Amino acid sequence: MEDEQIQNELRRASVQQFIEEEALPDSFGDSFIQWYAGITEHLAAMARDLETAPLVGVSGCQGSGKSTLVKLMAHVLRAVYGVKAVVLSLDDFYLTRLARREMADTVHPLFATRGVPGTHDLMLLRDTINALRAEQGVVSVPGFDKAADDRTEMVHWRQESAPVGLIFLEGWCVGVPPQPLEDLVSPVNETEAEQDADSQWRTEVNRQLGDGYAALFADLDELLVLQAPSFGAVYEWRWQQEQRLSALFKARHPDAPDPTMTRQQVADFILHYQRITEHALATLPDRADVLWELGDDRGVQRMHLTGVAA
Repeated sequence: MEDEQIQNELRRASVQQFIEEEALPDSFGDSFIQWYAGITEHLAAMARDLETAPLVGVSGCQGSGKSTLVKLMAHVLRAVYGVKAVVLSLDDFYLTRLARREMADTVHPLFATRGVPGTHDLMLLRDTINALRAEQGVVSVPGFDKAADDRTEMVHWRQESAPVGLIFLEGWCVGVPPQPLEDLVSPVNETEAEQDADSQWRTEVNRQLGDGYAALFADLDELLVLQAPSFGAVYEWRWQQEQRLSALFKARHPDAPDPTMTRQQVADFILHYQRITEHALATLPDRADVLWELGDDRGVQRMHLTGVAA
């Protein structure tokens, strides 16, 4: 009992340190303790039991808060449980802008826009995961500059000491299966209707999702899902995300023009994600080991445990 009390105190102190460093509201820490701390402890036990660092997928639509959550989970795993946890974001493995332009020229113009399956460097991601698990020494992890819409130069990639104890892979389409081909026939929005009338783009996206992405997701040891209430919530969440990105850019580059998106550009941008996001909302509840149902304010309404014992 005394050991449990000490661990609880360490956990609260670790969470408090994180929210102060990240300038988050105290309510975020309370929510973590209530809804996410138990699963974090479960992941620590799993990391200790497995010889190879487990790969844990964290899925949630844009703006759902998954990046902040998984960063805190990794922080607590390291500080409280002594598990060397590393976070990989699917966003950091986007193809370069030049590579996407080449896809746009050879496959379909819509592949110039980052985001959908087919616009990630899965080979680089696989190599990074393998290196973090197996190599002794330092592993370089790529980064992606969303404001510049391009991968950062290697000199700016972060360095992680390997081997690690647990790897988080977070991203908006992590764990999502391909759609049945008959579902690809009708467009879901004006972007598909006007720019993909022959369904060539969405068919290739779906093929990618059923090929390399499916193989990657099959290797997940567990899948954690933040479930949005609807696609309608995604727009406001993504706009809030863009505003934070804009504020960060202005703070770092006060004399440069702001390259981030306007509200209308965000609205147009998320249409590229609508099909898979809605498909994820329909299919991930049956595939998740842990699922948190979110409200419009991103607060947790309910938690479902399917692959994890309650």
